[in-house]
Amino acid sequence: MGRAATSKSGSGQASPSAQPRGADIKGSPRLGSYLKSLRVGYGYSLRKVEEKARVHGGEIDNSQLSRYEKGICYPSFDKLRTLARIFNVSIQTFSDVVDLEELEKLLPGGDEPDELMRAGHEELHLGDYGRAYAYYQKARTLYEADDSSRESERNVAKARLSSAIVLYRMGKISLSEYEIRQLLRLEEHLDEGLVVRALLQLSNVHSTFGDYLLAEIGAARSLSIANDSDDRLLAAYAHHALGRIFHDRGKSEQALEHYHEAIQIYRDLGNDHEALKVKLNLGPLYAARGQYREGVRLLRDARDEAKRLGHRWTVASAGAWLAEIYYRKGDFARARQSMRESNAIASNGDVQYSDILFLNAYYLWKIAQDEGSSAEAKIALGRMKYLRPNLEQNLPEVRDFDLFIEKGGVR
Repeated sequence: MGRAATSKSGSGQASPSAQPRGADIKGSPRLGSYLKSLRVGYGYSLRKVEEKARVHGGEIDNSQLSRYEKGICYPSFDKLRTLARIFNVSIQTFSDVVDLEELEKLLPGGDEPDELMRAGHEELHLGDYGRAYAYYQKARTLYEADDSSRESERNVAKARLSSAIVLYRMGKISLSEYEIRQLLRLEEHLDEGLVVRALLQLSNVHSTFGDYLLAEIGAARSLSIANDSDDRLLAAYAHHALGRIFHDRGKSEQALEHYHEAIQIYRDLGNDHEALKVKLNLGPLYAARGQYREGVRLLRDARDEAKRLGHRWTVASAGAWLAEIYYRKGDFARARQSMRESNAIASNGDVQYSDILFLNAYYLWKIAQDEGSSAEAKIALGRMKYLRPNLEQNLPEVRDFDLFIEKGGVR
Protein backbone atom coordinates (compact mmCIF):
# COMPACT_ATOMS: atom_id res chain seq x y z
CA MET A 1 0.00 0.00 0.00
CA GLY A 2 1.88 3.02 -1.23
CA ARG A 3 5.18 1.15 -0.97
CA ALA A 4 7.81 2.90 -3.02
CA ALA A 5 11.57 2.44 -3.28
CA THR A 6 13.94 4.71 -1.44
CA SER A 7 17.58 5.62 -1.89
CA LYS A 8 20.17 4.66 0.67
CA SER A 9 21.15 7.13 3.36
CA GLY A 10 22.23 6.66 6.92
CA SER A 11 21.13 10.10 8.00
CA GLY A 12 19.12 11.38 10.88
CA GLN A 13 17.12 14.59 10.40
CA ALA A 14 19.20 15.53 7.39
CA SER A 15 21.77 13.55 5.47
CA PRO A 16 25.35 13.92 6.68
CA SER A 17 26.19 14.72 3.08
CA ALA A 18 24.19 17.94 3.52
CA GLN A 19 26.61 19.20 6.17
CA PRO A 20 30.22 20.44 5.87
CA ARG A 21 32.82 17.85 6.85
CA GLY A 22 35.95 19.93 6.77
CA ALA A 23 37.43 23.31 6.00
CA ASP A 24 38.15 22.40 2.38
CA ILE A 25 34.68 21.06 1.62
CA LYS A 26 32.92 22.97 -1.14
CA GLY A 27 29.17 23.39 -1.38
CA SER A 28 26.63 21.57 -3.48
CA PRO A 29 25.89 23.03 -6.92
CA ARG A 30 22.71 20.94 -7.08
CA LEU A 31 21.49 22.24 -3.71
CA GLY A 32 22.42 25.77 -4.76
CA SER A 33 20.46 25.44 -7.99
CA TYR A 34 17.46 24.08 -6.08
CA LEU A 35 17.57 26.94 -3.55
CA LYS A 36 17.72 29.47 -6.35
CA SER A 37 14.79 27.85 -8.17
CA LEU A 38 12.72 28.04 -4.97
CA ARG A 39 13.67 31.68 -4.40
CA VAL A 40 12.89 32.67 -7.98
CA GLY A 41 9.69 30.65 -7.90
CA TYR A 42 8.50 32.63 -4.89
CA GLY A 43 9.63 35.89 -6.52
CA TYR A 44 12.03 36.71 -3.68
CA SER A 45 15.23 38.71 -3.99
CA LEU A 46 18.26 37.71 -1.95
CA ARG A 47 17.53 40.54 0.48
CA LYS A 48 13.88 39.46 0.77
CA VAL A 49 15.01 36.01 1.91
CA GLU A 50 17.27 37.68 4.46
CA GLU A 51 14.23 39.56 5.80
CA LYS A 52 12.12 36.39 5.84
CA ALA A 53 14.84 34.60 7.78
CA ARG A 54 14.62 37.17 10.56
CA VAL A 55 10.83 36.73 10.72
CA HIS A 56 11.42 33.00 11.24
CA GLY A 57 13.96 33.64 13.98
CA GLY A 58 17.04 32.96 11.87
CA GLU A 59 19.92 34.92 10.38
CA ILE A 60 20.87 34.43 6.72
CA ASP A 61 22.83 37.27 5.19
CA ASN A 62 22.00 37.81 1.50
CA SER A 63 25.68 37.33 0.61
CA GLN A 64 25.61 33.99 2.44
CA LEU A 65 22.60 32.87 0.43
CA SER A 66 24.36 33.91 -2.76
CA ARG A 67 27.29 31.65 -1.85
CA TYR A 68 24.91 28.76 -1.12
CA GLU A 69 23.23 29.24 -4.50
CA LYS A 70 26.59 29.24 -6.28
CA GLY A 71 27.61 26.03 -4.53
CA ILE A 72 30.55 27.70 -2.81
CA CYS A 73 29.64 26.44 0.66
CA TYR A 74 27.04 24.41 2.55
CA PRO A 75 24.38 25.92 4.82
CA SER A 76 24.58 24.83 8.45
CA PHE A 77 21.72 22.75 9.85
CA ASP A 78 20.20 25.85 11.49
CA LYS A 79 20.34 27.69 8.17
CA LEU A 80 18.75 24.74 6.37
CA ARG A 81 15.95 24.69 8.94
CA THR A 82 15.30 28.40 8.39
CA LEU A 83 15.32 28.00 4.61
CA ALA A 84 12.93 25.06 4.89
CA ARG A 85 10.48 27.27 6.77
CA ILE A 86 10.80 30.11 4.28
CA PHE A 87 10.25 27.92 1.23
CA ASN A 88 7.77 25.52 2.86
CA VAL A 89 9.76 22.35 2.20
CA SER A 90 11.15 19.70 4.52
CA ILE A 91 14.79 19.53 5.59
CA GLN A 92 14.74 15.97 4.25
CA THR A 93 14.06 17.43 0.81
CA PHE A 94 17.32 19.40 0.97
CA SER A 95 19.08 16.22 2.04
CA ASP A 96 17.55 14.34 -0.89
CA VAL A 97 18.76 17.00 -3.32
CA VAL A 98 22.34 16.53 -2.08
CA ASP A 99 21.96 12.73 -2.23
CA LEU A 100 21.00 13.00 -5.89
CA GLU A 101 24.35 14.63 -6.58
CA GLU A 102 25.93 11.25 -5.88
CA LEU A 103 23.90 9.75 -8.72
CA GLU A 104 25.53 12.14 -11.17
CA LYS A 105 28.54 9.83 -11.00
CA LEU A 106 26.34 7.39 -12.93
CA LEU A 107 25.73 9.85 -15.78
CA PRO A 108 26.05 7.84 -19.00
CA GLY A 109 27.95 8.75 -22.10
CA GLY A 110 26.25 9.42 -25.40
CA ASP A 111 24.54 12.49 -26.81
CA GLU A 112 21.37 11.01 -28.33
CA PRO A 113 18.57 11.95 -25.90
CA ASP A 114 15.95 9.61 -27.38
CA GLU A 115 18.28 6.65 -26.87
CA LEU A 116 19.03 7.82 -23.33
CA MET A 117 15.30 7.98 -22.57
CA ARG A 118 14.79 4.42 -23.85
CA ALA A 119 17.70 3.23 -21.72
CA GLY A 120 16.19 5.02 -18.71
CA HIS A 121 12.85 3.29 -19.24
CA GLU A 122 14.59 -0.08 -19.32
CA GLU A 123 16.48 0.62 -16.09
CA LEU A 124 13.22 1.80 -14.46
CA HIS A 125 11.48 -1.46 -15.39
CA LEU A 126 14.40 -3.45 -13.96
CA GLY A 127 14.28 -1.47 -10.71
CA ASP A 128 17.69 0.20 -11.15
CA TYR A 129 16.38 3.61 -10.16
CA GLY A 130 19.70 5.38 -9.72
CA ARG A 131 20.75 4.56 -13.27
CA ALA A 132 17.28 5.40 -14.63
CA TYR A 133 17.45 8.82 -12.99
CA ALA A 134 20.91 9.44 -14.44
CA TYR A 135 19.71 8.58 -17.96
CA TYR A 136 16.66 10.83 -17.66
CA GLN A 137 18.66 13.75 -16.33
CA LYS A 138 21.23 13.46 -19.12
CA ALA A 139 18.45 13.31 -21.72
CA ARG A 140 16.70 16.30 -20.15
CA THR A 141 19.90 18.36 -20.27
CA LEU A 142 20.32 17.57 -23.97
CA TYR A 143 16.68 18.34 -24.77
CA GLU A 144 16.91 21.66 -22.91
CA ALA A 145 19.96 22.61 -24.98
CA ASP A 146 17.81 22.31 -28.11
CA ASP A 147 14.93 24.72 -27.44
CA SER A 148 14.24 25.50 -31.06
CA SER A 149 10.87 23.76 -31.45
CA ARG A 150 7.62 22.78 -29.78
CA GLU A 151 8.78 19.17 -29.98
CA SER A 152 11.82 20.07 -27.87
CA GLU A 153 9.52 21.49 -25.19
CA ARG A 154 7.47 18.33 -25.23
CA ASN A 155 10.58 16.16 -24.92
CA VAL A 156 11.79 18.19 -21.94
CA ALA A 157 8.38 17.67 -20.32
CA LYS A 158 8.56 13.91 -20.94
CA ALA A 159 12.04 13.73 -19.41
CA ARG A 160 10.90 15.78 -16.41
CA LEU A 161 7.89 13.50 -15.88
CA SER A 162 10.10 10.40 -16.08
CA SER A 163 12.48 11.94 -13.54
CA ALA A 164 9.54 12.64 -11.21
CA ILE A 165 8.36 9.04 -11.48
CA VAL A 166 11.77 7.62 -10.63
CA LEU A 167 12.21 10.14 -7.78
CA TYR A 168 8.96 8.81 -6.34
CA ARG A 169 10.21 5.25 -6.68
CA MET A 170 13.39 6.22 -4.83
CA GLY A 171 11.25 7.53 -1.98
CA LYS A 172 12.04 11.20 -2.66
CA ILE A 173 8.36 12.07 -2.56
CA SER A 174 8.60 15.81 -2.00
CA LEU A 175 11.06 16.24 -4.87
CA SER A 176 8.78 14.21 -7.11
CA GLU A 177 5.87 16.45 -6.14
CA TYR A 178 7.93 19.56 -6.88
CA GLU A 179 8.80 18.32 -10.38
CA ILE A 180 5.17 17.45 -11.14
CA ARG A 181 3.81 20.76 -9.92
CA GLN A 182 6.36 22.64 -12.02
CA LEU A 183 5.36 20.53 -15.01
CA LEU A 184 1.61 21.06 -14.55
CA ARG A 185 2.09 24.83 -14.57
CA LEU A 186 2.59 24.34 -18.32
CA GLU A 187 -0.53 22.19 -18.70
CA GLU A 188 -1.89 24.16 -21.66
CA HIS A 189 1.31 23.35 -23.62
CA LEU A 190 1.20 19.60 -22.87
CA ASP A 191 -0.65 16.88 -24.74
CA GLU A 192 -3.36 14.87 -22.98
CA GLY A 193 -1.11 11.87 -22.40
CA LEU A 194 1.46 13.89 -20.48
CA VAL A 195 -1.24 15.67 -18.48
CA VAL A 196 -2.89 12.40 -17.47
CA ARG A 197 0.39 10.79 -16.43
CA ALA A 198 1.43 13.90 -14.49
CA LEU A 199 -1.93 14.03 -12.69
CA LEU A 200 -1.63 10.35 -11.82
CA GLN A 201 1.86 10.88 -10.45
CA LEU A 202 0.58 13.74 -8.32
CA SER A 203 -2.23 11.44 -7.20
CA ASN A 204 0.40 8.90 -6.12
CA VAL A 205 2.09 11.61 -4.03
CA HIS A 206 -1.20 12.55 -2.34
CA SER A 207 -1.91 8.89 -1.60
CA THR A 208 1.56 8.35 -0.14
CA PHE A 209 1.00 11.25 2.26
CA GLY A 210 -2.41 9.82 3.24
CA ASP A 211 -4.43 12.47 1.36
CA TYR A 212 -6.72 9.90 -0.23
CA LEU A 213 -9.53 12.28 -1.18
CA LEU A 214 -7.15 14.48 -3.18
CA ALA A 215 -5.60 11.34 -4.67
CA GLU A 216 -9.00 10.04 -5.76
CA ILE A 217 -10.02 13.37 -7.29
CA GLY A 218 -6.81 13.50 -9.35
CA ALA A 219 -7.08 9.90 -10.51
CA ALA A 220 -10.78 10.29 -11.38
CA ARG A 221 -10.00 13.38 -13.45
CA SER A 222 -7.26 11.43 -15.22
CA LEU A 223 -9.68 8.62 -16.03
CA SER A 224 -12.18 11.12 -17.44
CA ILE A 225 -9.55 12.71 -19.70
CA ALA A 226 -8.30 9.27 -20.81
CA ASN A 227 -11.81 8.07 -21.66
CA ASP A 228 -12.55 11.24 -23.61
CA SER A 229 -9.35 10.80 -25.60
CA ASP A 230 -10.10 7.12 -26.28
CA ASP A 231 -6.62 6.13 -25.08
CA ARG A 232 -6.94 2.70 -23.46
CA LEU A 233 -3.44 2.64 -21.97
CA LEU A 234 -4.01 5.94 -20.19
CA ALA A 235 -7.35 4.62 -18.94
CA ALA A 236 -5.59 1.53 -17.59
CA TYR A 237 -3.10 3.72 -15.73
CA ALA A 238 -6.02 5.62 -14.15
CA HIS A 239 -7.90 2.43 -13.20
CA HIS A 240 -4.69 1.08 -11.68
CA ALA A 241 -4.22 4.23 -9.59
CA LEU A 242 -7.85 4.22 -8.42
CA GLY A 243 -7.47 0.56 -7.46
CA ARG A 244 -4.50 1.42 -5.22
CA ILE A 245 -6.35 4.36 -3.66
CA PHE A 246 -9.47 2.35 -2.83
CA HIS A 247 -7.25 -0.49 -1.58
CA ASP A 248 -5.51 1.90 0.83
CA ARG A 249 -8.89 3.22 1.96
CA GLY A 250 -10.11 -0.30 2.73
CA LYS A 251 -12.73 -0.29 -0.04
CA SER A 252 -11.87 -3.69 -1.46
CA GLU A 253 -14.82 -4.12 -3.84
CA GLN A 254 -14.12 -0.83 -5.62
CA ALA A 255 -10.39 -1.60 -5.62
CA LEU A 256 -10.98 -4.99 -7.24
CA GLU A 257 -13.22 -3.44 -9.89
CA HIS A 258 -10.53 -0.98 -10.95
CA TYR A 259 -7.66 -3.49 -10.66
CA HIS A 260 -9.42 -6.01 -12.89
CA GLU A 261 -10.30 -3.32 -15.42
CA ALA A 262 -6.64 -2.24 -15.50
CA ILE A 263 -5.16 -5.71 -15.80
CA GLN A 264 -7.56 -6.64 -18.62
CA ILE A 265 -6.55 -3.59 -20.65
CA TYR A 266 -2.86 -4.18 -19.99
CA ARG A 267 -3.18 -7.77 -21.18
CA ASP A 268 -5.17 -6.73 -24.26
CA LEU A 269 -2.37 -4.29 -25.13
CA GLY A 270 0.37 -6.82 -24.41
CA ASN A 271 1.79 -4.70 -21.57
CA ASP A 272 3.13 -7.50 -19.36
CA HIS A 273 5.13 -5.16 -17.11
CA GLU A 274 2.12 -3.17 -15.93
CA ALA A 275 -0.05 -6.30 -15.68
CA LEU A 276 2.58 -7.77 -13.36
CA LYS A 277 2.35 -4.72 -11.09
CA VAL A 278 -1.44 -5.12 -10.83
CA LYS A 279 -0.97 -8.78 -9.90
CA LEU A 280 1.39 -7.60 -7.15
CA ASN A 281 -1.39 -5.32 -5.85
CA LEU A 282 -4.08 -7.99 -6.08
CA GLY A 283 -2.19 -10.50 -3.90
CA PRO A 284 -2.36 -8.58 -0.59
CA LEU A 285 -5.90 -7.40 -1.38
CA TYR A 286 -7.18 -10.98 -1.70
CA ALA A 287 -5.30 -11.99 1.44
CA ALA A 288 -6.88 -9.09 3.37
CA ARG A 289 -10.32 -10.29 2.21
CA GLY A 290 -9.66 -13.69 3.76
CA GLN A 291 -8.75 -15.36 0.45
CA TYR A 292 -5.33 -16.30 1.79
CA ARG A 293 -4.39 -18.99 -0.73
CA GLU A 294 -5.31 -16.87 -3.73
CA GLY A 295 -3.38 -13.92 -2.34
CA VAL A 296 -0.26 -16.01 -1.75
CA ARG A 297 -0.57 -17.61 -5.19
CA LEU A 298 -0.76 -14.24 -6.93
CA LEU A 299 2.24 -12.89 -5.03
CA ARG A 300 4.32 -15.99 -5.72
CA ASP A 301 3.40 -15.80 -9.41
CA ALA A 302 4.33 -12.11 -9.50
CA ARG A 303 7.62 -12.80 -7.71
CA ASP A 304 8.58 -15.67 -10.01
CA GLU A 305 7.67 -13.77 -13.17
CA ALA A 306 9.60 -10.73 -11.95
CA LYS A 307 12.65 -12.90 -11.28
CA ARG A 308 12.46 -14.20 -14.84
CA LEU A 309 12.23 -10.65 -16.22
CA GLY A 310 14.90 -9.28 -13.87
CA HIS A 311 12.58 -6.74 -12.19
CA ARG A 312 14.31 -6.25 -8.83
CA TRP A 313 11.79 -4.01 -7.10
CA THR A 314 8.85 -6.29 -7.87
CA VAL A 315 10.74 -9.33 -6.54
CA ALA A 316 11.67 -7.51 -3.32
CA SER A 317 8.19 -6.07 -2.89
CA ALA A 318 6.45 -9.41 -3.44
CA GLY A 319 8.74 -10.97 -0.83
CA ALA A 320 7.87 -8.25 1.69
CA TRP A 321 4.15 -8.72 1.10
CA LEU A 322 4.49 -12.49 1.50
CA ALA A 323 6.41 -11.98 4.74
CA GLU A 324 3.61 -9.81 6.13
CA ILE A 325 0.92 -12.28 5.11
CA TYR A 326 2.82 -15.23 6.60
CA TYR A 327 3.35 -13.24 9.81
CA ARG A 328 -0.37 -12.55 10.13
CA LYS A 329 -1.09 -16.25 9.61
CA GLY A 330 1.42 -17.17 12.33
CA ASP A 331 3.78 -18.92 9.91
CA PHE A 332 6.95 -17.30 11.23
CA ALA A 333 9.36 -19.66 9.47
CA ARG A 334 8.03 -18.77 6.02
CA ALA A 335 7.85 -15.10 6.98
CA ARG A 336 11.53 -15.11 7.90
CA GLN A 337 12.47 -16.86 4.67
CA SER A 338 10.55 -14.32 2.59
CA MET A 339 12.19 -11.47 4.50
CA ARG A 340 15.67 -12.84 3.84
CA GLU A 341 15.00 -13.17 0.12
CA SER A 342 13.42 -9.71 -0.06
CA ASN A 343 16.21 -8.04 1.94
CA ALA A 344 18.91 -9.60 -0.22
CA ILE A 345 17.51 -7.77 -3.25
CA ALA A 346 16.29 -4.59 -1.52
CA SER A 347 19.72 -3.89 -0.03
CA ASN A 348 21.61 -4.42 -3.29
CA GLY A 349 22.41 -2.07 -6.17
CA ASP A 350 23.02 1.68 -6.44
CA VAL A 351 19.71 2.48 -4.74
CA GLN A 352 18.37 0.61 -1.73
CA TYR A 353 14.65 0.06 -1.30
CA SER A 354 14.52 1.50 2.20
CA ASP A 355 10.75 1.25 2.58
CA ILE A 356 10.88 -2.49 1.87
CA LEU A 357 13.81 -2.94 4.25
CA PHE A 358 11.88 -1.02 6.92
CA LEU A 359 8.75 -3.17 6.47
CA ASN A 360 10.77 -6.37 6.72
CA ALA A 361 12.49 -5.08 9.87
CA TYR A 362 9.12 -4.12 11.34
CA TYR A 363 7.60 -7.58 10.91
CA LEU A 364 10.79 -9.25 12.11
CA TRP A 365 10.49 -7.03 15.21
CA LYS A 366 6.91 -8.21 15.69
CA ILE A 367 7.90 -11.86 15.28
CA ALA A 368 10.79 -11.51 17.73
CA GLN A 369 8.45 -9.94 20.28
CA ASP A 370 5.90 -12.73 19.85
CA GLU A 371 8.64 -15.33 20.28
CA GLY A 372 10.14 -13.56 23.29
CA SER A 373 13.50 -13.00 21.56
CA SER A 374 14.55 -9.68 23.08
CA ALA A 375 17.98 -9.65 21.41
CA GLU A 376 16.53 -10.10 17.91
CA ALA A 377 13.79 -7.55 18.65
CA LYS A 378 16.45 -5.02 19.68
CA ILE A 379 18.39 -5.57 16.45
CA ALA A 380 15.25 -5.17 14.32
CA LEU A 381 14.30 -2.02 16.24
CA GLY A 382 17.76 -0.56 15.62
CA ARG A 383 17.37 -1.29 11.94
CA MET A 384 14.08 0.60 11.85
CA LYS A 385 15.62 3.57 13.65
CA TYR A 386 18.35 3.66 11.02
CA LEU A 387 15.89 3.53 8.10
CA ARG A 388 13.07 5.72 9.44
CA PRO A 389 14.57 9.16 8.55
CA ASN A 390 14.54 8.24 4.87
CA LEU A 391 10.82 7.48 4.68
CA GLU A 392 8.19 10.03 3.69
CA GLN A 393 5.52 7.37 3.10
CA ASN A 394 2.50 7.39 5.41
CA LEU A 395 2.56 3.61 5.99
CA PRO A 396 0.67 2.04 8.93
CA GLU A 397 3.88 0.34 10.05
CA VAL A 398 5.72 3.66 10.06
CA ARG A 399 2.96 5.29 12.08
CA ASP A 400 3.04 2.43 14.62
CA PHE A 401 6.82 2.74 14.93
CA ASP A 402 6.59 6.52 15.41
CA LEU A 403 3.98 6.07 18.13
CA PHE A 404 6.20 3.54 19.87
CA ILE A 405 9.15 5.97 19.85
CA GLU A 406 6.97 8.89 20.98
CA LYS A 407 5.89 6.84 24.00
CA GLY A 408 9.49 6.38 25.00
CA GLY A 409 9.96 2.93 23.48
CA VAL A 410 7.25 1.19 25.51
CA ARG A 411 3.89 -0.30 24.64
